[in-house]
Amino acid sequence: MRALADVLPLLARLEHTPQDPRWHAEGDVARHTALVFAEAARLADAEALAPDERLTLLLAAALHDIGKALTTRLAGDVGEGDGMHLISPRHADRGRSYLAYRLPELGLPPPVLRDVLALVGHHHDVPRVLEAGAPAAYRRLVRQVRLPLLYLLEQADLRGRVGEGQAGRLDDLELFRMQAQDYGLWDAADPYRAWAEVVGAALPGAPPALLDRTLGQGLLDHEAGRIQTPEEAVARAYRARRGFAELVVVCGPSGSGKSTWIAGTLPDHEVVSLDDLRARLTGRRADQSMNGQVMQAAREALRAALRRGGKVVWDATGLRRDARRMVLGLGLDYGALTTLAVFQPQPGDLGARNLGRAHAVPGGVLAAQLASAEFPYLPEAHRTLWVDGAGQTTGQGGFAASLSWS
Repeated sequence: MRALADVLPLLARLEHTPQDPRWHAEGDVARHTALVFAEAARLADAEALAPDERLTLLLAAALHDIGKALTTRLAGDVGEGDGMHLISPRHADRGRSYLAYRLPELGLPPPVLRDVLALVGHHHDVPRVLEAGAPAAYRRLVRQVRLPLLYLLEQADLRGRVGEGQAGRLDDLELFRMQAQDYGLWDAADPYRAWAEVVGAALPGAPPALLDRTLGQGLLDHEAGRIQTPEEAVARAYRARRGFAELVVVCGPSGSGKSTWIAGTLPDHEVVSLDDLRARLTGRRADQSMNGQVMQAAREALRAALRRGGKVVWDATGLRRDARRMVLGLGLDYGALTTLAVFQPQPGDLGARNLGRAHAVPGGVLAAQLASAEFPYLPEAHRTLWVDGAGQTTGQGGFAASLSWS
């Protein structure tokens, strides 16, 4: 835990972060976390987990509520209903984003890093998916997190607390497990494998990008309730067979190597760079005085490239979800194949690289970027790449062929 505390200073605040005694009579977040960790260790032994699985579960148990230190507050009105009570809205998501640019310092294997972030970010999703009940809701979750590990983390989380409704929640967790098993999704490595097979059979000899566009949009449509079968995905992609634009959106703090990676990996893509547009309009890349005009010019350049059916990359930090949604939404509106390239350098390397840049950003700006970052989820785009500080791909999702750009 000492190594974690050195990398994650927020851990020190957990013992000073209270919880609502109705649900957590055991005490503060640190006390709850210790109980969850002990229960997770017991479950890991009982299940004879492989070393990487054990490491993943224990790290997730230690970190699952770290976001409560950022989000816990009093809510309600004194004298009305139950009066004031403690809440921690979106703490799973906030905790995941906090960890995303700090955990790489531990040098974890990339799959372990991604699995820990997935468990932290989705550890409150079980009730929502159980209530939805549809196969699409389960598939959406399964393609982002390993259900057997999520199930164990949820067991540990529930047993590591003292509060109302614990028995009922454990029963719900068992119903969730049985429903996932009934759908054949409990331990599925790829919940859309059958869909990919149907798409491949319907489009023999198709280039990988068309397969990715057809399947990726089919997944989004299915999870949004618009279609139910892979055959519908193929039918809805008929127009794409005549061609479509390709949009890549990068996501990472300043100095993470995005522009260098773009130049080396996507030389055939038109680049829409917010920094370059600021320099053109104001004379300085760091000048924020004309951001409205810069964004308008960037959107027009992006629309023009999408209308031409070309290949285009949006070069900005992309750390805020609403900013990514605007850009990726335009791509979807124009029928483009969308790819999100997510950069996760080690924090120490990030600072050193920033200082060595021709256009370094102030340390305070970089710290603010990390503090407000909203780490992406897979359903934000058709395809996702994870890239380390050296510009090497550490993982991918949604690609029919390895790193296919054609």
